[in-house]
Amino acid sequence: MKKTAVIIFGLLAIGSSVYFSKDQISGVVSIFESQYFPCQQPITYSLGTFDSGFGVSKAEFLKDINQAVQIWQTPVQKELFKYSPDNGDLKINLIYDYRQQATDKLKHLGIIVGNSKASYDAIKSQYDTMLANYNSQKSALETKIADFQQQQDTYNAEVQSWNQKGGAPENIYNQLNQEKSSLSQEAQSITQEQNDLNSKASDINAVVVALNQLVEALNLNVSQYNAVGSQQSGEFEEGDYQSGPDGKKIDIYQFDSQNKLIRVLAHELGHALGMQHVSDPQAIMYKLNYGTGEKLTSADLAELKYVCKIK
Repeated sequence: MKKTAVIIFGLLAIGSSVYFSKDQISGVVSIFESQYFPCQQPITYSLGTFDSGFGVSKAEFLKDINQAVQIWQTPVQKELFKYSPDNGDLKINLIYDYRQQATDKLKHLGIIVGNSKASYDAIKSQYDTMLANYNSQKSALETKIADFQQQQDTYNAEVQSWNQKGGAPENIYNQLNQEKSSLSQEAQSITQEQNDLNSKASDINAVVVALNQLVEALNLNVSQYNAVGSQQSGEFEEGDYQSGPDGKKIDIYQFDSQNKLIRVLAHELGHALGMQHVSDPQAIMYKLNYGTGEKLTSADLAELKYVCKIK
């Protein structure tokens, strides 16, 4: 079997030289090696995209990656990963977008998300109150905007009428200026209320993210919550591992603590080794970042030994 694999590998490498760039060939070779010769050579990694929006330095991030690496290496006393600053085969990216923004917003709101039905119920209660207040303010603002539009249309029609007559007498002119000033103040008030409403929508959407995570994590028979004032559903992954002809990469999008960052890094590194999800909710390789431990469970260790052919 191994002999056949080596022959196929040789043909693949030769054929690839015709159609792929050097980097793409390297990617194909890396995929082949991980499939047929798992864990024989350490996977080299380096930093790719690094967004400072998380408030984490590169040195701190590299330290967290190393801790995640050790989670896999220590139990089997084997070098599975190796840091290669300039040319690592695996690029690890830290990407700040709406996912981490939602996490930061929850912290600002003082909302602590726990993996329990009680936590879901408490956050759901906060969500209901916030949404009711938002809808009430939104309705009042819509009425205010409609009234403003009507007043503005009346003012514009009166100004146009006097302009067609060659100008307004002084008392009417002064009255129109007062109306203009009043409309300007009302417009500023509406803008402030719109900004406040948008801020409330942002708060609610952050809570939507937490609720949708808990619905999935707790396997609740509840429909996904929808964001307000946005097309964003609030669903997301904390991290993602991808492998293809262009290479391998890990994208990290969101974490609410160093512990969660290390766990999601370890999870994606597990995928880089070829591991699949396991059924233990506390495991590193569980489909959700549910647990808190930074050590392998028996399910993790069994999957690691199976993938790396370690007895």
